[in-house]
Amino acid sequence: MIQNEIAECMKKMTTYLDTNGYKKFKLFQAQPNYFDLNYQERKELLQAPSIDYLCKSIIMENTKYDDSYPDHEVNPKYICVVVQYITKLQGEKINKYFKQLQNQKYPDKQISRNKLHFRLTSDEMSYQLSGYQFNAITPFNMVQNMPLLISDRILNLEYIWFGGGHTDVKLRMDIKEMCTLYPNKVYYTDIIMPQQE
Repeated sequence: MIQNEIAECMKKMTTYLDTNGYKKFKLFQAQPNYFDLNYQERKELLQAPSIDYLCKSIIMENTKYDDSYPDHEVNPKYICVVVQYITKLQGEKINKYFKQLQNQKYPDKQISRNKLHFRLTSDEMSYQLSGYQFNAITPFNMVQNMPLLISDRILNLEYIWFGGGHTDVKLRMDIKEMCTLYPNKVYYTDIIMPQQE
């Protein structure tokens, strides 16, 4: 049963990525205890150059979202965030980033800090928005379209490994292809805790 789910997931993801012009991706079926492995063991399993290449996708919600700011590119309610496992996300940096985007694009309609509060969504909400379970989230072929926010540290890498739509499926994605072919707006900035810099 599980093997059938994995095969179906890999088939759907391959079809989606092929159809949308992605050429440099690879899907890998990991062992069931993948998330019991430490980062070094995961790196070796995926044959990644270092643990820096191990990433995750998470769905975040602006819980103070105000729809009177109608441009969803600079004032999104939901965003998919890609960050390295070895770093820690800092929500306040995301708030400041989108405040700056809104206010630069619309100087006559400034947004205040109390209209921005990005938080990790619940597992249930994340599933409703993405169509993927916890530890399986990928930015591709999600239920709801949303902007992609990438940690700027990832831009220095040729590719990354992250969720592939099933907890046992990992996806290697070329960074340039992800940034250029992703169907929605892509942002990249510093979003990690200072002590990680």
